[in-house]
Amino acid sequence: MKCLGWTFTSLVGLVASTWRVRFIGRDYINSLTEQQKPFVLLFWHGDMLMGWYFHKYRKYSSLVSRSKDGDLLSEILKQWQYNVIRGSSSKGGKEARQEMENLVRAGHTLVVTPDGPRGPRYEMKMGALRTAQKTGVPVVAVTFEVSSTTHLQSWDKFTVPLPFSKVIVKYQAPEMIDPDLSGDALDAYREDFQERMKPGIIGA
Repeated sequence: MKCLGWTFTSLVGLVASTWRVRFIGRDYINSLTEQQKPFVLLFWHGDMLMGWYFHKYRKYSSLVSRSKDGDLLSEILKQWQYNVIRGSSSKGGKEARQEMENLVRAGHTLVVTPDGPRGPRYEMKMGALRTAQKTGVPVVAVTFEVSSTTHLQSWDKFTVPLPFSKVIVKYQAPEMIDPDLSGDALDAYREDFQERMKPGIIGA
């Protein structure tokens, strides 16, 4: 599995070296990281290739399930120096949320795919937002716009930017979630946040 993980990361690095990349708002996370302030970073499950790649070597943390797919993902993330916690990304919300809260309270920046691990696509679950709210850390969304892609035949339509694609990596400003927000008001906030994370397509 380690060999497979190394092969994957090497191939991704080779293809990614041809991308024409522009970052918008990256200072948001650079500032938080430099100040050693943890936060919750969100990107869609189908954007994992870009999401994980562009945040490698920052020693961020993530929960990864104990499934066979999780075994490969775990090795890939370790190659990119993520702190990988195995266990509950596919379990019930309460248990998963407790593990996420523990990580953030220990000072880890947490990376979450809010529509994972099984979808539906682009439907944000509440866990990541509640984790940020309960631990008092900001949440930052990152989205990707790609000029030329291919998609896997999976529920998340996993996105693979083609060689020499133009890629825009756009960060939303960090947001603190009102600790008193609950019920319908919190769900309305989730829906608004979800809409602001919807993807776009740009010209070549």
